[in-house]
Amino acid sequence: MVIPVWDHYVKLRFEQALASITTQNVPVAVIVVDNASHAPLPELPGITVLHTPTRVSLGAARNLGLAHVETETVMFADADDLMLPGTIARLQAGLRSVPGMVAFAAAFVDADTGKRHRWPRPWIARLTRVPTLMALINAIWAIYPITGPVLVRTAVAREVGGHGDVDNGDARCLGAALLFRGRVGWTEEPGCTYHQRLGSNLDRFNSPRGILESAHTVRARLATDFGGPVWLARALPLIAVAQWCALSAHLLMGSLRRVAGIRAAAAER
Repeated sequence: MVIPVWDHYVKLRFEQALASITTQNVPVAVIVVDNASHAPLPELPGITVLHTPTRVSLGAARNLGLAHVETETVMFADADDLMLPGTIARLQAGLRSVPGMVAFAAAFVDADTGKRHRWPRPWIARLTRVPTLMALINAIWAIYPITGPVLVRTAVAREVGGHGDVDNGDARCLGAALLFRGRVGWTEEPGCTYHQRLGSNLDRFNSPRGILESAHTVRARLATDFGGPVWLARALPLIAVAQWCALSAHLLMGSLRRVAGIRAAAAER
């Protein structure tokens, strides 16, 4: 388990997150990456702590942890992800269920509502049966998680270059390349509680410009992923067009939902 942490994340839910991992019903080797945190980390007995001399990108911090992983599989968690009991054992069983599977993931619980988080969509369970189509769609618009309750083959994560050395889209880079290397699995049984926070990376880069920047990092990774399908590099211009179309559809649907919400509120008055 690799967990980067710095500054406000130390005081937020970091110790709770660690406790949710270390109390799982299977042993877990935890690597904490102190990304030049100004807030001192608590004492962490039994946990490997790596330190960066200066602040690096989120992707670089995760890759530093990945370089020190000694287990066959790895998970990448945020410092405020709360793993639910039994999650890691279920992920291990899922990954072993199909020979050659490169990753196995579980659904998220929304901390605000206590219900299943809207992303990833439940229909990806069916799509995992068609690996190439799954990988293509994921390259266009991220539909499969890499951070949180996701167990990944360590060797494959290293082979595809790990995370992107960026704050925006680092996990998308790893996920996009990873899905072209083999089948991935999915369970609807929730694996962790997800907290969405103002000022988080997701919040900071959720603008159209941020989404397009993230899409560009995905194409750059796939352009250099020589272990992917031979046709992938030639398909990148089409993937770029599809990314633009997906963003346009996303913005249109958001506008329609806002209009529908305004009309519903007006009707109630």
